[in-house]
Parts: sequence; structure tokens; C-alpha cells
Amino acid sequence: MIIYLHGFNSSGASAKGQFLREQLDDIPVLTPTYHYEPARAIVMLQHLIEESLRLDTNLLLAGASLGGYYAQYLGQRYALKRVLINPALMPLATLETCLGENVNYYTGERYTLTARHLDALRALDVPHPCIASPPTLLLLDKGDELLDYRLAAKRYDNCADIRLFDGGDHAFQHLPDALQAIRGVHARPWPDSGTDSE
Repeated sequence: MIIYLHGFNSSGASAKGQFLREQLDDIPVLTPTYHYEPARAIVMLQHLIEESLRLDTNLLLAGASLGGYYAQYLGQRYALKRVLINPALMPLATLETCLGENVNYYTGERYTLTARHLDALRALDVPHPCIASPPTLLLLDKGDELLDYRLAAKRYDNCADIRLFDGGDHAFQHLPDALQAIRGVHARPWPDSGTDSE
């Protein structure tokens, strides 16, 4: 099973989530839409992970942008394999520019992003992701206009299968090229899956 975690101001109906559901039709792919408040999102996602592990212990988290930040944290917490797609591993700097009124264009929801929400995100940081790291596939477009791909590549240099793609953008344009690698990490045996490392 795969749980795909969307990015900021997105939803489970996003193009990447739907693409994974269509192309990996032999693997159940869940694409939840979660709350904009990080604390509420994490509680919901933890519940979903725990319920999913009762059905399938071969669980993979895939996350894009802010969803990659969540997948980093949750993958470490539950010792789950993960795919990080142009992940926002230091989201505070980017999201500080979004403080105030926002609209989620997928759901139409209007909300206010506050400093309290950023504090909640800060609490989810994984300062040393290579310590007791579960299998991780890192997918990066060099043309990402929002994030410097080199920062994520450096962070995971010693503990991830890193795939760099020329061009592209923050939306990540090379998902079709990465499908086999995603299948590979999903199929990789990982005996510690499903254990809470905290």
C-alpha cells in the first residue's frame, strides 16, 4: 500500500496523487486530503497510517513538497519506507511568505496561516534523517524554482537512493520516469515496517 501526501494548498485530488493511483493500479494508493493546520494534519495521518498497517504492513509513504516534509517525519516515526518528491525539508522559510489569508484552490477552503502553524511545523523537523533511516527514494527536479534541490540531496547523501532529473520544476515533471524506482522501493523488504520508533 502507498499513502501519497500532497503539498501545501493542494489536496488528495492533485495530479501526482491521481497519476500514482492510475499507473500503480496493482498497488492500493491512498490520496488523503488533510487539514492545513500541521498539528491536525499529523493526527489525522497518524490515524490513517495505523489503520493502514492493520491491513498491509508493506506500507510506503510518498510525499511531495510539504507532503515530503510530513513523509520524512512520519516515515521516521513509524519506520516506514518513503518516497520524497521535491520535498520542502525546510518549509518555514518558504511558508513565512504565505502567512495570512490563503485559499486552497483544489478545495476552495479559505483560511489564515499563522505563526503558530509554523511553530507546529518546526516541531516535526527530523534533524538527522540518516540515523536509523528507513529505505528512502529521493526524487528531485534540478529545475525546481522554489527549492534548491542540492539541499535535499546533501541532507540525504548517505542514506537515500537519490534520482536527479534535469529541468522540470517544483511540481516535478518526471514522475513517469520515476515509476519503476517507486515500485522498487515499495517492493524492497523492510522488516521493521510498522514499528513506532518513538
